[in-house]
Amino acid sequence: MSGDESLLESYIIEEQQLLESLENLLLDGEHGRKLNSDQINEVFRVMHTVKGASAMMEFDEIARLSHALEDVFSFIRDNSIADTQWPAIFDLMFDSISFFNGEISKLQSGNSPDGDASSLIGRASETLLSLKSGQDKDGEKSDADDISSSASDIDQKAALDVKSNNESAGLCYIVKVFFDENSKMENLRAFGLIESLKKLRCVISSDPADLNDNSTAEKIRDNGLLLHIETKESPESIKNILEKTLFVKSFSILPAEDTSKRESTLVRNETVGAKDKPATDEIKSQKTAERTALPDTNSIEAISKQNFISVNVNKLDSLLNIVGEIVTAQSIVVNSVDLTSQQQEKFEAASEHMSSLIKELQDVVMSIRMMPISTLFHKMRRLVRDMSRKVGKEIELELIGEETEVDKNVIDALSDPLLHIIRNSVDHGIEDKETRLASGKPAKGKITLEAKMTGSDIIVTVSDDGCGLQRDDILKKAKEKGIISEIDNDMPDKDVFALIFIPGFSTNDSVSEYSGRGVGMDVVKRNISQIGGSVSVESKNGAGTKIIMRIPLTLTIIEGMKFNVGSMNFIVPITLVKMIVKPEQKDVFTDADGNEIFMSQGAYYPLIRIKNYFGLDDGVDDITRGMVMHLSSEEKEFCIFFDEVDGQCQVVVKTLPGYLSQCSTDLSGIGGCAILGDGSISFILDVNSI
Repeated sequence: MSGDESLLESYIIEEQQLLESLENLLLDGEHGRKLNSDQINEVFRVMHTVKGASAMMEFDEIARLSHALEDVFSFIRDNSIADTQWPAIFDLMFDSISFFNGEISKLQSGNSPDGDASSLIGRASETLLSLKSGQDKDGEKSDADDISSSASDIDQKAALDVKSNNESAGLCYIVKVFFDENSKMENLRAFGLIESLKKLRCVISSDPADLNDNSTAEKIRDNGLLLHIETKESPESIKNILEKTLFVKSFSILPAEDTSKRESTLVRNETVGAKDKPATDEIKSQKTAERTALPDTNSIEAISKQNFISVNVNKLDSLLNIVGEIVTAQSIVVNSVDLTSQQQEKFEAASEHMSSLIKELQDVVMSIRMMPISTLFHKMRRLVRDMSRKVGKEIELELIGEETEVDKNVIDALSDPLLHIIRNSVDHGIEDKETRLASGKPAKGKITLEAKMTGSDIIVTVSDDGCGLQRDDILKKAKEKGIISEIDNDMPDKDVFALIFIPGFSTNDSVSEYSGRGVGMDVVKRNISQIGGSVSVESKNGAGTKIIMRIPLTLTIIEGMKFNVGSMNFIVPITLVKMIVKPEQKDVFTDADGNEIFMSQGAYYPLIRIKNYFGLDDGVDDITRGMVMHLSSEEKEFCIFFDEVDGQCQVVVKTLPGYLSQCSTDLSGIGGCAILGDGSISFILDVNSI
């Protein structure tokens, strides 16, 4: 990857993180009707960072807009504003974030950020004028000088030796700054820092001088950024700015002798602590020195050990695939050796050691891929906020279990399904205020987004307290579309609600911005199925709807119990196995409907014969010649009957090939497949669907 590509990648990653945190901050603030002082400072800092980074990358529209928003929050920081002015500010910020995200998406696609931010910049200017006008009406002073000083001209970003005021010459300071090791774009960080320091009405020189040159990033990384500052402000003012600057790891502030020695001082201190120790010692000996202590060596090492790096997820996918193949290769090697008893003992010891190392490697790789689902859940807050305002409804989004960690692939696969489900809930699940009040419900609707782990699955549910699915309307529409020939009033609710997943199915007669085109729920089912998951619906007329998505927590490697039925091999996740027994005839009963029941430890459980369930030709029928496995699913416990157990194993989960759907009309009960050590293929049971 070239330097420019690396810089662009770093820019995209940082901007995404900043915008995501900013959006969450604003959503929290809007919930409280206003931002507090800490939140205001954080918004200003984010806008300042976005402005500096975008100006350095020459993304002018992003830089112009963030500069205008920075002006707004610069004023808000220094002045109190009326509570009635906050809604317009929130709307401006959310619309601006949408613009920023759109431009970042273009960069990710390899395109130029060519959006026009003029209208948003105009709104920002109008907002600032309105705020200042409000202050004037209250008889309070608007400090225009402070606004102008914070709004430095980003179109002249390369000119670092700037005098904000000819009378600003005063005390001189030598400032040495080191950025975090993995912050990247050190030249861009330096530029942003200098922009912040200009608010002190000072004259600044830097070494390196040309911060537009990306090659200076490495120099700053190795030697730090050296600044010479002439200002009438106190060193404490410089310190306050440095402490609030992102990615600054350490700094020192030393007084220079006088302005006439500025150039020589810069040269002498090009690398502090190197050959020119006398110059440094001379400065250190001055009694008026004020300094912020650098962290000791141990502290710096402790910080560096906690650093994070960003890794392309495709590389993690490749690494995970390699680990999976190693697991399979190990199984083949172990099962194919034929040694003497003495050799066997040594081989088994080496094999066990290798197995433990592979298991450790596998756990590390899996943990790297795990992410808190909050990264996805929080995006839904913005969706609910924007949609509820457009459709004129009051809706609250409750997040439960957002700290749950899942595989990165699960996050990606859940994004579109959650989008469609929540759109449906907001648009025609939650009633309008008048309807809710008339039916005795609170005026504000509620959507709950929950994640939890159960065994080897993650369960994600989206529930609302809206009107619920209308059974009669679904059946009527299904008949109109020819999906069913006749309306069967005895059809179970589960089967009726499953009709909404058919492509093109919609009970909405009118097409809105968000629904009514028959596109949505079929996407939910398809995306969840692609990762071996399942989706179901529960609904009660007038009480709301719940969509339940079950997804394998680990999509690659599982510990399983092997068993067979005739010539067919099966694997069930071992976390779901409660017990395996050799049954006796007296333990099996038949109910009035002909269903078999198995008694285990004084309790009764449904018994499913795997041979009959999958329609296999061979396998044991006599209950006393086979075995029974007691399983625990998400909803209930039950037992399965099969021929014999084939031992415990660790296998790589593979999705079922697409052509199998053409060979069988029903693949329910099969969650995937695995290649065993002897090269044979085994099917993995989907216990929850069974």
